[in-house]
Amino acid sequence: MDLTVAERIAVPFAGEGAGEGPLTWTQQSMWQQMVWADNSLSLVAVRDLAPGADTAEFVAEYGFYLDRYQAMRTLLRFTADGTPLQVVHSSGTAEIEVYDTGGHDPAAVAAELKQRFIFAKFDYEREWPIRMALVRRDGALTHAVLAIAHHAADGDAALAMFEDLRDRDPATGLPGRPPGLPPLAQARLQASPAGQRQHAASLRYWEQQLRLVPPTVFPAYAGTAPPRQGRYWYVEFTSPAMAPALRAAAARLDVSTQPVLFAAFAAALSQVTGVAPVAVMITVNNRFRPGFANAAGHLIQHGLCVLDPGDLPFEDLVRRARGRLLAAQKYGYYQQDEVDALVARIGAERGAELDVRCLYNDRRGPDEPAPAPTGEPGPAAESTLVWQHVDDLHHHLIFHANASAAALTVQVQVDTACLNRADVTALLERMEQLVLAAARPVDAARGQ
Repeated sequence: MDLTVAERIAVPFAGEGAGEGPLTWTQQSMWQQMVWADNSLSLVAVRDLAPGADTAEFVAEYGFYLDRYQAMRTLLRFTADGTPLQVVHSSGTAEIEVYDTGGHDPAAVAAELKQRFIFAKFDYEREWPIRMALVRRDGALTHAVLAIAHHAADGDAALAMFEDLRDRDPATGLPGRPPGLPPLAQARLQASPAGQRQHAASLRYWEQQLRLVPPTVFPAYAGTAPPRQGRYWYVEFTSPAMAPALRAAAARLDVSTQPVLFAAFAAALSQVTGVAPVAVMITVNNRFRPGFANAAGHLIQHGLCVLDPGDLPFEDLVRRARGRLLAAQKYGYYQQDEVDALVARIGAERGAELDVRCLYNDRRGPDEPAPAPTGEPGPAAESTLVWQHVDDLHHHLIFHANASAAALTVQVQVDTACLNRADVTALLERMEQLVLAAARPVDAARGQ
């Protein structure tokens, strides 16, 4: 689709705080992911607009984000060796881009802009890390598209920003809560004695785990890349049966659903690959730390979680998974380059290149109450798998679990040089089998 900017609307802004400093630990980790992916891994949202929407309200919204959040008015500066530094500006001007549909369906134009923004690379030294675009048909606004470069915000940050916008006092225009600790202040805290103690503890944990892990969880991966064409795939797996089964298994074992799902993933992956223990990176949301809950910035980092299914009964594996997840979360906060150096050093000492680029991302958040039953339950719908080819991937395997009361939806991105499509299908099907079996009463499960 041939789209060009029809109009640019200037949005001046001014806010508290300015200065320069290093990226925070969590920003460093995301920056590494962005470099590997060669794009900004942007968070992108499309909003359908009600009739009568006016550009003034979006100028106000965009300006609110820029005024209030230091992370949104931060540019990067690179040192001679390529290290990024963050530079917070107290004022400046951004632009909203307006696109006319030119005879195309407005929803299709908005979808096209979303795709462009997802795969775009921001101009980090000159472009504010938040973009806004509007779609217009015959002079009427139909859609708004917002994109944020991932080093500047994670999903919780984007949600907190929108909540602050929504919950402003109608008289003062101010939100009812402070904006949370900005990135420059986070970086100062990390450089403090308390921050360095946290980092040292994380390094001790990582070193202990790195001495236990297999060189890779993908034994087929030989370090030589096959032809890129057809190599990378994305599959969406939807299991209506797994959502209630996860809740039932968690209730029976007196745990949350998180260790049940992770234990199923680890056990299934080990069975498919023949590798044990299973060592994967999990996403750790560091917002449980003081001052971080509502902060606008990137606060996700990766924790190393090692779990050996062995011959453990699944119930015992779930309980062990709970402890391993908690440890990985506790120590998923560290200075990225020092952990990278540690991985290289331990690998050299063991005579193997350690490869931990298998990412497990449980996006579901805390468990919510099960939906109230509505009549007699019918048979669960069949699970579905939908595949599509993708152009690139910055990990060997990425596993995303998404929140839904009705079904568990899993999205997997895979480098088939490491795990082929048949093995990914087997992984997902085995996970489902393990969870469904764990949901049954003990006597019923033994009778199978």
